[in-house]
Amino acid sequence: MPSPFSGLDTVIIRVRDIAAATQWYVQSLGAEAIYEDEEQRLSVVEFGGDPDAEVAGSTLTLWQLDTGAEWAPSSSYPILATADARAAHAALKAKGVDVGELTETPGVYFFRFTDLDGNALEGCEVKA
Repeated sequence: MPSPFSGLDTVIIRVRDIAAATQWYVQSLGAEAIYEDEEQRLSVVEFGGDPDAEVAGSTLTLWQLDTGAEWAPSSSYPILATADARAAHAALKAKGVDVGELTETPGVYFFRFTDLDGNALEGCEVKA
């Protein structure tokens, strides 16, 4: 049976302060804030979209915790594709992002880093 799903729409990342988190993803990672919902306290940031070609990029949905909710960074994390892991690693480090070691395996270069709330993310370059 073929899947009724066509792909992944978004990944939700819980944050403590939606405005600060959105600003961090835009300034530190170069994402574009494409949707905001003040009532729900969420925003959607996009990576790699091309509005001229009407090609959607990948999105993350930043969603603020409810007041009084207990904070805990997620144990799962999104992996962001990059054409040049070394350059991405250096750029994030230069911006003061908490960046881990750049690792090379037979098929990929990758590194982990955290956002301002301590949520883990990973940058990954698949070798040609």
